[in-house]
Amino acid sequence: MVVQAPKETPQEIMSAMEAIMVNEFRVCQSLLTILQQERQALVKKDIDSLTHLVEQKESLLDELGSDEESRRSLMEKLSQNSGLQNEALGFPDLLRRMQMTASERLYRLQDGIVALQSKIRELNRANLALAQMNVERITALQEYLLSLFSSSSYYQPAVAPSKTGLPPASYGMDHRG
Repeated sequence: MVVQAPKETPQEIMSAMEAIMVNEFRVCQSLLTILQQERQALVKKDIDSLTHLVEQKESLLDELGSDEESRRSLMEKLSQNSGLQNEALGFPDLLRRMQMTASERLYRLQDGIVALQSKIRELNRANLALAQMNVERITALQEYLLSLFSSSSYYQPAVAPSKTGLPPASYGMDHRG
Protein backbone atom coordinates (compact mmCIF):
# COMPACT_ATOMS: atom_id res chain seq x y z
CA MET A 1 0.00 0.00 0.00
CA VAL A 2 1.42 3.37 -1.08
CA VAL A 3 0.92 6.20 1.37
CA GLN A 4 0.92 9.62 -0.19
CA ALA A 5 2.34 12.56 1.65
CA PRO A 6 -0.27 15.11 2.60
CA LYS A 7 -0.67 17.71 -0.10
CA GLU A 8 0.58 21.15 0.85
CA THR A 9 -1.97 23.91 0.69
CA PRO A 10 -1.33 26.90 -1.56
CA GLN A 11 -0.97 29.05 1.56
CA GLU A 12 1.80 26.78 2.92
CA ILE A 13 3.60 26.82 -0.41
CA MET A 14 3.30 30.60 -0.61
CA SER A 15 4.66 30.94 2.94
CA ALA A 16 7.63 28.74 2.06
CA MET A 17 8.19 30.74 -1.13
CA GLU A 18 8.02 34.00 0.81
CA ALA A 19 10.66 32.74 3.26
CA ILE A 20 12.94 31.79 0.36
CA MET A 21 12.42 35.12 -1.36
CA VAL A 22 13.13 37.04 1.84
CA ASN A 23 16.40 35.12 2.06
CA GLU A 24 17.12 35.89 -1.61
CA PHE A 25 16.53 39.57 -0.91
CA ARG A 26 18.91 39.49 2.07
CA VAL A 27 21.55 37.62 0.08
CA CYS A 28 21.27 40.20 -2.71
CA GLN A 29 21.73 42.99 -0.17
CA SER A 30 24.80 41.22 1.21
CA LEU A 31 26.15 40.71 -2.30
CA LEU A 32 25.70 44.41 -3.05
CA THR A 33 27.61 45.29 0.14
CA ILE A 34 30.41 42.86 -0.79
CA LEU A 35 30.64 44.38 -4.28
CA GLN A 36 30.96 47.85 -2.76
CA GLN A 37 33.75 46.55 -0.50
CA GLU A 38 35.33 44.90 -3.54
CA ARG A 39 35.33 48.28 -5.31
CA GLN A 40 37.23 49.81 -2.39
CA ALA A 41 39.71 46.92 -2.33
CA LEU A 42 40.28 47.29 -6.08
CA VAL A 43 40.92 51.00 -5.70
CA LYS A 44 43.32 50.36 -2.80
CA LYS A 45 44.84 47.36 -4.64
CA ASP A 46 44.35 45.26 -1.48
CA ILE A 47 44.84 41.70 -2.74
CA ASP A 48 44.19 40.03 0.63
CA SER A 49 40.81 41.75 0.97
CA LEU A 50 39.96 40.93 -2.64
CA THR A 51 40.68 37.25 -2.08
CA HIS A 52 38.46 37.16 1.00
CA LEU A 53 35.68 39.09 -0.73
CA VAL A 54 35.72 36.80 -3.78
CA GLU A 55 35.30 33.80 -1.48
CA GLN A 56 32.34 35.50 0.20
CA LYS A 57 30.86 36.37 -3.19
CA GLU A 58 31.12 32.75 -4.34
CA SER A 59 29.36 31.58 -1.19
CA LEU A 60 26.55 34.10 -1.64
CA LEU A 61 26.14 33.20 -5.32
CA ASP A 62 25.89 29.53 -4.38
CA GLU A 63 23.21 30.40 -1.85
CA LEU A 64 21.33 32.46 -4.44
CA GLY A 65 21.43 29.54 -6.87
CA SER A 66 20.08 27.20 -4.21
CA ASP A 67 17.30 29.64 -3.31
CA GLU A 68 16.39 30.07 -6.97
CA GLU A 69 16.15 26.31 -7.44
CA SER A 70 13.96 25.99 -4.32
CA ARG A 71 11.72 28.79 -5.54
CA ARG A 72 11.30 27.12 -8.95
CA SER A 73 10.42 23.87 -7.25
CA LEU A 74 7.81 25.63 -5.11
CA MET A 75 6.41 27.38 -8.18
CA GLU A 76 5.93 23.99 -9.84
CA LYS A 77 4.21 22.67 -6.72
CA LEU A 78 1.99 25.73 -6.60
CA SER A 79 1.11 25.37 -10.29
CA GLN A 80 0.27 21.69 -9.85
CA ASN A 81 -1.66 22.31 -6.67
CA SER A 82 -3.69 25.05 -8.35
CA GLY A 83 -4.35 23.06 -11.52
CA LEU A 84 -2.22 25.42 -13.64
CA GLN A 85 0.61 22.97 -14.45
CA ASN A 86 -0.33 22.81 -18.15
CA GLU A 87 0.02 26.56 -18.58
CA ALA A 88 3.42 28.12 -19.05
CA LEU A 89 3.22 30.88 -16.49
CA GLY A 90 6.01 33.10 -15.25
CA PHE A 91 6.30 34.06 -11.62
CA PRO A 92 4.31 37.34 -11.89
CA ASP A 93 1.55 35.65 -13.92
CA LEU A 94 1.29 32.84 -11.40
CA LEU A 95 1.00 35.33 -8.56
CA ARG A 96 -1.76 37.25 -10.37
CA ARG A 97 -3.70 34.02 -10.88
CA MET A 98 -3.41 33.07 -7.21
CA GLN A 99 -5.10 36.24 -5.96
CA MET A 100 -4.01 35.68 -2.38
CA THR A 101 -2.84 38.24 0.14
CA ALA A 102 0.60 36.63 0.12
CA SER A 103 0.77 37.18 -3.64
CA GLU A 104 1.11 40.93 -3.21
CA ARG A 105 3.98 40.54 -0.73
CA LEU A 106 5.75 38.09 -3.03
CA TYR A 107 5.25 40.39 -5.99
CA ARG A 108 6.84 43.30 -4.06
CA LEU A 109 9.67 41.03 -2.93
CA GLN A 110 10.24 39.99 -6.53
CA ASP A 111 10.41 43.64 -7.60
CA GLY A 112 12.91 44.37 -4.83
CA ILE A 113 15.06 41.40 -5.78
CA VAL A 114 15.06 42.43 -9.44
CA ALA A 115 16.03 46.01 -8.50
CA LEU A 116 18.88 44.76 -6.31
CA GLN A 117 20.07 42.37 -9.01
CA SER A 118 20.17 45.26 -11.47
CA LYS A 119 22.37 47.26 -9.08
CA ILE A 120 24.53 44.18 -8.52
CA ARG A 121 25.06 43.70 -12.27
CA GLU A 122 25.94 47.37 -12.73
CA LEU A 123 28.42 47.38 -9.84
CA ASN A 124 29.91 44.06 -10.90
CA ARG A 125 30.52 45.40 -14.44
CA ALA A 126 32.19 48.51 -13.00
CA ASN A 127 34.36 46.36 -10.73
CA LEU A 128 35.32 44.17 -13.68
CA ALA A 129 36.37 47.25 -15.66
CA LEU A 130 38.42 48.49 -12.71
CA ALA A 131 40.07 45.09 -12.28
CA GLN A 132 40.89 44.90 -16.00
CA MET A 133 42.36 48.40 -15.86
CA ASN A 134 44.55 47.35 -12.93
CA VAL A 135 45.71 44.23 -14.77
CA GLU A 136 46.52 46.27 -17.90
CA ARG A 137 48.46 48.79 -15.81
CA ILE A 138 50.46 46.04 -14.09
CA THR A 139 51.15 44.31 -17.41
CA ALA A 140 52.34 47.57 -18.98
CA LEU A 141 54.57 48.28 -15.98
CA GLN A 142 55.99 44.76 -16.12
CA GLU A 143 56.72 45.09 -19.85
CA TYR A 144 58.38 48.46 -19.29
CA LEU A 145 60.60 47.12 -16.50
CA LEU A 146 61.57 44.12 -18.59
CA SER A 147 62.48 46.38 -21.51
CA LEU A 148 64.85 48.34 -19.26
CA PHE A 149 66.80 45.25 -18.33
CA SER A 150 66.60 43.41 -21.63
CA SER A 151 69.62 44.04 -23.80
CA SER A 152 71.23 42.15 -26.60
CA SER A 153 73.87 39.82 -25.22
CA TYR A 154 75.76 39.80 -28.48
CA TYR A 155 76.32 42.01 -31.46
CA GLN A 156 74.59 41.01 -34.63
CA PRO A 157 75.06 43.12 -37.73
CA ALA A 158 71.95 44.37 -39.42
CA VAL A 159 73.03 42.80 -42.73
CA ALA A 160 73.93 39.14 -43.09
CA PRO A 161 77.62 38.62 -44.12
CA SER A 162 78.19 37.49 -47.69
CA LYS A 163 79.02 33.86 -48.14
CA THR A 164 82.04 33.98 -50.44
CA GLY A 165 83.90 31.09 -48.89
CA LEU A 166 86.77 33.38 -47.86
CA PRO A 167 87.92 33.73 -44.26
CA PRO A 168 86.79 36.89 -42.52
CA ALA A 169 88.92 39.92 -43.13
CA SER A 170 91.26 40.83 -40.29
CA TYR A 171 92.12 44.34 -41.41
CA GLY A 172 95.57 43.86 -39.98
CA MET A 173 94.43 43.24 -36.43
CA ASP A 174 95.62 40.33 -34.37
CA HIS A 175 92.69 38.69 -32.49
CA ARG A 176 94.78 36.32 -30.37
CA GLY A 177 94.73 37.54 -26.86
